[in-house]
Amino acid sequence: MTDSVSKHLGGGRSKINQVSIKAEINYEKILNLFFNKIKFIKTNLIKNDKYAEELFKHIEEEEEIIFPINKHIELFILNHQKDITKITNYLIFRYKFHLAGKDKLNLGYPPYLLIEPVSSCNLKCPFCFQIDKSFTRKPFMGIMDFDFFKKIVDEANNIGVGAITIASRGEPTLHKKYIDMLKYISAKENIFELKTNTNGTFLTEKMCHGIFKSNVNQIIISSDHYEKEKYEKLRLGADFDKVVKKVDMLYEIRKKHYPESVTEIRISGIDNERNLDRKKFHEFWIQRSDHVSAGFPLERWDTYNNNEHPEINDPCENLWDRMYVWFDGKVNPCDADYKSYLSYGDAKKESLKKIWNSNIIQESRKKHLNGDRKNINPCNKCGVTFC
Repeated sequence: MTDSVSKHLGGGRSKINQVSIKAEINYEKILNLFFNKIKFIKTNLIKNDKYAEELFKHIEEEEEIIFPINKHIELFILNHQKDITKITNYLIFRYKFHLAGKDKLNLGYPPYLLIEPVSSCNLKCPFCFQIDKSFTRKPFMGIMDFDFFKKIVDEANNIGVGAITIASRGEPTLHKKYIDMLKYISAKENIFELKTNTNGTFLTEKMCHGIFKSNVNQIIISSDHYEKEKYEKLRLGADFDKVVKKVDMLYEIRKKHYPESVTEIRISGIDNERNLDRKKFHEFWIQRSDHVSAGFPLERWDTYNNNEHPEINDPCENLWDRMYVWFDGKVNPCDADYKSYLSYGDAKKESLKKIWNSNIIQESRKKHLNGDRKNINPCNKCGVTFC
């Protein structure tokens, strides 16, 4: 099975999402990796896990994987195909992550964690909340303490979190211990996916080596155009030529020094004017990356003054499949709510697991399931649907 244009589901199942451009997926190869080892997997790797049993029973009997495989999942599996234990446990994690959002299933812990090293950014893009002047000041601006960061990661590794992204409201490479953060997560045996987002402006040679040495699974570089003038109009404060050189440096360092690297380099663009030539966009960036995607902007440059969307009332999957942790410990269900109206705990005061199952978040889930999303601020102004 191949997809010329496939949804990039790594971040969820939202209908407003990044879409992979010309990303063919070798589905049969992935399926056969598991089908040919099914007896070993069932005998040695499935340990009274009903979701794992369901997943591999379907592979054995129906000769298909029960949930969608996207480019990111394909690259992870093929990059680790020699380690059947790792890719089996990874596939189980991805299936649970899929079910958590799709079926509104509380696994008892957040399967996916997004950690914010810093809340500030050096750019002011027109489609981002960083242009909201009421946000870019105290108490919203700050830097995460490294010891607190380690506490979060240690707990995540122990409770079942399968993926961590280093990024959220700000530009993560602004943190002085950014590479130390990646290195610390990479040493955790239960966290399969280590991802990081960046606008690429601060990439250095040392940082590139640190990314590959930490076996980061995916580095997503936000770049919205292939033409200098249009890029710089969208990425206000960035120099197109310098960013391209930095991305080239990243790509060449991997090619020269880490030919067996598992790190996927993805270019992610925002089609702000809704007229991006995606063919040309892909042709330009695929020369220096593994995967190119583009999506339309979310309504989050001023979420709280957006028009309401009473027609969008389906439950938000973020309440079940991820947790955001800000620099100051505040926990949030999403970063469209960048001022934390919906915060449901403080990771400096309570455990992630306790917060995940707290009365506050349980009540939010209940309201969404009961059709009350349209009455919750700012959920009613988000514009994202999963239907």
